[in-house]
Amino acid sequence: MIFLAVDSSTTSCSVALFNDDGLLVEETYTAGKTHSRHLMSIIQRTLAACRCHPTDLGGVAVSRGPGTFTGLRIGISTVKGLAVATKAAVVGVSSLAALAFPMAYARGPVVAMIDARRGEVYHARYRCGASGRLEAATPIAVGAPEAVAADLPEDALIVGSGALLYRKVFADARPSVRLAAPIHHVIRAASVGGLAAERFRRGEVDTVETLIPEYIRKSDAQIHMSSCC
Repeated sequence: MIFLAVDSSTTSCSVALFNDDGLLVEETYTAGKTHSRHLMSIIQRTLAACRCHPTDLGGVAVSRGPGTFTGLRIGISTVKGLAVATKAAVVGVSSLAALAFPMAYARGPVVAMIDARRGEVYHARYRCGASGRLEAATPIAVGAPEAVAADLPEDALIVGSGALLYRKVFADARPSVRLAAPIHHVIRAASVGGLAAERFRRGEVDTVETLIPEYIRKSDAQIHMSSCC
């Protein structure tokens, strides 16, 4: 099966194409411009690189959050449109799990963090299971970096925009904590596809109706409305 993987959950944007043998091509854009301006162009270039047409797709995978509210909506709505137009199966995966995915063979626990703005980070802890794949050790949460730092295991490897932004906070609280290499702090569509591949094989797919963003917390607009009522 040929399937496409998409991530636009943070300031970067990434698209990858897979077949049964694995990754075929990937493009990742980190300039930080509005995803709505270039996501479809990246998808078109990715398909063209392998001489594929959207109708060749048997599946489409996307990171469903947490992340930026606008980025998540753009990515998920784009994937839904492709799925409806091509009748492809859809799978949504955690943005934090995709961020941690390349760290599967790291020594000790992996804590993935995404900058949630307002002085907070989205975070979740993962550990390497018997299969060699990362497994979630804690649920996804959002909190102040100081609170996250206080709960970090001594031998943790931290990764993501949140880890990078607040690295001094984490280093001061847990000197033994390790920061992942710079290349790993961007979510790659290849990791989204790596997580989705097994679910496609097992037929554990989502539906267009149930594929919705996992925001974790309310948007600024929702908080403002609640405070006004």
